[in-house]
Amino acid sequence: MARFFPRDVIHWGEERLHPLRAFAVRTLEPAGITGLVLRGYRAVVLTTTSTVGWIGFVSGLTLGVVFLCAMLTWHLGNFPIKRWPLRAVAFIVIEVAAELGMSSVLIVLHRERVGSRVATWADWWPMAGQTLIERGLVLTLFVLVLAASVQLVRRLLDTRGPHHGHPHR
Repeated sequence: MARFFPRDVIHWGEERLHPLRAFAVRTLEPAGITGLVLRGYRAVVLTTTSTVGWIGFVSGLTLGVVFLCAMLTWHLGNFPIKRWPLRAVAFIVIEVAAELGMSSVLIVLHRERVGSRVATWADWWPMAGQTLIERGLVLTLFVLVLAASVQLVRRLLDTRGPHHGHPHR
């Protein structure tokens, strides 16, 4: 069970990590890539909304939220729950910063959208605030649900284990 839900901090220097896990342990890279991909994906979804209709738009938004939550889960899954709050805040800040950087590039290229129109530099600050609030709310709620789920699964597995009642596992 410790493999899936670590209880303690692991000394990473003592074990050789698979490259994908080593990538997920750091906060900067997964959060940064998530922000870049999400903002580019958002531009594509908003650009194609007129051709795919509202079902395609809602599906696109849903896929974006699933990707965002999956990347955060991939990162947090390497740490005990007690270390999640600071990791989640760092992930949110880095992810939003990367999105806003990508947004700046998209504004220069005239590909960033606000609703149905092309965004301008005057739209950047309102979009920045909206992005921070949306990502912060979605990911905070998700982390709370994820932590509750992990604790529930951990308790269920602990009661079924052969060492039930043994404090040191």
